[in-house]
Amino acid sequence: MLKIAGSVLVFSVSVLYGFKLKAEYHEHVEQLLGMKEILWMLWGEISYARTPLKEAFLHISAQKKEPFSSFLKKAAEGMAGQEEEMAVYWSHLVEEEAGKFLFTQEERGLLKRVGENFGYLDVQMQLKNLELYIGQAETLIQKAQEELKDRQKLSGTLSLMGGLFLIVLLI
Repeated sequence: MLKIAGSVLVFSVSVLYGFKLKAEYHEHVEQLLGMKEILWMLWGEISYARTPLKEAFLHISAQKKEPFSSFLKKAAEGMAGQEEEMAVYWSHLVEEEAGKFLFTQEERGLLKRVGENFGYLDVQMQLKNLELYIGQAETLIQKAQEELKDRQKLSGTLSLMGGLFLIVLLI
C-alpha cells in the first residue's frame, strides 16, 4: 500500500513538473512579446509625444505588467536627469534584473543593446535604432514560437517518462 501511495505521489509530481515547464516556455514567449510591445511604446513616446526618456519609462511602466513594470520604474529612477549615463545604468539594470526575465543570453543582449544609445543620439537616430531592435525582437519571437510546441511536448514527455522510470526504480 505504501509503494502504491509513493508511486502515485512520484507520478503526480512528475506530471506537475511537466506542466510547470510548459508554462515557463509559454511565459518566455509572452515576455518576448512584452519586450517588443515596450519597444513599440517607447518608439511612439519618442516619435509622437516627444516625451523625455524618464517620463516615457514611467508612462509605459504604468501600462505594463511585471517584470517590465518594475524594470522600467527602476530605469526611470536611475536616470536622475542624466541621460548621458543611461546606457551604462541600463546595462547594469538588465544584469541586475536578469533573474526576473526568462530570456536567453541572446535576448538579454538585445535588451542591453536597446539602452546603449539612450541620451547619445538625436531623436531620429533613436527611432531608427528602436526600429532595428524591434525587428530583431520579431526574429527572436518567431524563433521562440517555432521552438515552443516542440519544447512543451518534449518537457511533458520527459517529465512523465522520468516519473515512470523513478517509480520502476523504487518498486
